[in-house]
Amino acid sequence: MCFALFDRREGLIGRSLEGVDREALFAAVRAGLHNQDGRARGAIGSVYRNLSRAEIAPLLPAIHAAVVEPAPSSIMFADGIRTSGLEILAQHRIAEGLPLCIDLIEPGRWGLDGRIDRCLAALKVYGSAAKSELPRLRALESALVERGWKDKKLADLKLGELMAFIESEPVGEPLVPLGDAR
Repeated sequence: MCFALFDRREGLIGRSLEGVDREALFAAVRAGLHNQDGRARGAIGSVYRNLSRAEIAPLLPAIHAAVVEPAPSSIMFADGIRTSGLEILAQHRIAEGLPLCIDLIEPGRWGLDGRIDRCLAALKVYGSAAKSELPRLRALESALVERGWKDKKLADLKLGELMAFIESEPVGEPLVPLGDAR
């Protein structure tokens, strides 16, 4: 179902949601985000790109769940939809998404290079609200050094700049609990 409907190239609604009944779409997305295959879940990212901020709000609980709980199979592709979901949670300033920005990095897990930049970018969206994550960012930096990330590779992450930005950023909009998002 995920590929047939949502695939960007060949899915029935992968490029446009024009004329699609939103309630039926939301039901299909919610079901698809429970798919056991990471690659199939990833096809749903086309919906994220084709819905407005207001339209995606009813899907936030399902998106959050898909970020927290990765697909158990086809794990090579599982991080794409998880990081896309993390970006959506950050855009909506969902409080429960903030710690996930660090949680999802998982320095010891395969594919770190493919997710760390997106996780840190999502964290930056939270601005000053991310001050609670500064100790975890420092610990992440130490963990990366322990894993052999040195010099240019570590410098490219610009963790120091990110921490300075979070510390100096003025207080922004308050975070929204997931249960209050709409």
